[in-house]
Amino acid sequence: MWAPASEDSYFANMEYSKNVVNILPSAEMLVCFRGEMMRPNKRACLLYAERMDFKELIQLRLAEKADQRRMYITTVDSTSFNELKQDQSLNVTFAGFMENVVRMLKDCQSGKLELHLSARDQNASAGSAGQSNDYHLQFVEIRSFKNLVHLCLPCRSAPLNTVLFYINIMLDASNKKQFLLEQNMQQLQVEINSQRSHMERLSTENSQLREALSENTRVLEEKHATEIQQWQEKVSKVNEQRSNELERNRRAISGLQSQLEKATLDKNDLKNLQEQTEKRCQALGDELSSCQSRIGTLKDQNDKLQVDILNARKQERKLEYKIEDLKQHTSELQENIQKGNKEKANIAAELEAEKKILNTKRQALEMASEEISKANQIILKQTQELVNHKKTIAWRTEVALQQEKAVQEKEKLLVLREDELRQARITIEKLREEIPQQLQTMRQFAQGLEQKYSKQILTLKERLNIPTGKENRR
Repeated sequence: MWAPASEDSYFANMEYSKNVVNILPSAEMLVCFRGEMMRPNKRACLLYAERMDFKELIQLRLAEKADQRRMYITTVDSTSFNELKQDQSLNVTFAGFMENVVRMLKDCQSGKLELHLSARDQNASAGSAGQSNDYHLQFVEIRSFKNLVHLCLPCRSAPLNTVLFYINIMLDASNKKQFLLEQNMQQLQVEINSQRSHMERLSTENSQLREALSENTRVLEEKHATEIQQWQEKVSKVNEQRSNELERNRRAISGLQSQLEKATLDKNDLKNLQEQTEKRCQALGDELSSCQSRIGTLKDQNDKLQVDILNARKQERKLEYKIEDLKQHTSELQENIQKGNKEKANIAAELEAEKKILNTKRQALEMASEEISKANQIILKQTQELVNHKKTIAWRTEVALQQEKAVQEKEKLLVLREDELRQARITIEKLREEIPQQLQTMRQFAQGLEQKYSKQILTLKERLNIPTGKENRR
């Protein structure tokens, strides 16, 4: 009732690994294990569901998460599917059966159904000689009264070579990921070092600019301080002169008042002197107002210098923001260029590998056509020999009974030759049936490759055109 070991070898073979398709992403789920002498217990397992292209072949693989050496395989091909249809009264095609299996596995992930792996009876397993199915994989719906089994598939423990094959695949994948991560780390380290050197260079330039700015501000402040001190000294001198003159005037006024009381005749002279002193006071007041206006202009100039310093600081901040934008833009351009180069290299490698595969398949087809031509020549020769032997047999039937023994031996030779002819015809018919199928698969495979690589080339062109648009916008 089960597929032979050769069907399992399709999945555990590097030649057919390209035709293996995952019908469901690998997932972790709880599987209930049931044995004859042990209680049912649930263990965490990793489930892999795969199918083979161009073949009616599906495989479910369970591996315990704690110990992946314990692996259980369920393989269903067309013959085993027909037996399952008869045993479990399934009314679906192979494609419908595969869709139902995927749906039940999703229900197991969501918790609607459960997976049970139970050991077969020893009597049943002993009765089925030549079969290695020692487990049942059941899709069970848990109910209150009685559990409902939706599907029961025969299962067997994986041999050591398949376990080692899948463990080697996992190790190769992890090694590839580690190698890619190391490459990315090295590239990132190089970029970080370049960015650090660029940042250090910018910081030194910024410190130089700040030092120059501080020196300019210090020089300007010193100049303004000296000018303000000079004007303050001038104002203090003018104030001292004014105070001296005021004191003199007060003294003169006091003398004049005493003299006015004494002499009225000199009144006009005193009035003239008083007018002159008033004019001097007005001139001093004008000079004071001019000094105050100069002090105001100096304050205005000081305010303008402070505003210029603030504008210079703002410009410095804008320059820092522009520098950061340029860094981000350069990093994005470098990343896009590196990604484009990597994808170009990967596409070129894949194209070379596919060309090699196509060349090998063409050589195999040429060898098969040569073998067919040789077989046709052999068939023609053997038919001619058969005609000659039949003629000799017809002629020797008239011979006496002494030659009957020779005739019997030649009849045996004829039987052997006819068997060889039948086998040659069978092989030729098989080759005639398989060659157009292989040609069709090769054409489909080549069309798929062309579509795949045309899409990848278009995406690469779009990605390479994206950064130029960003540069134009900026």
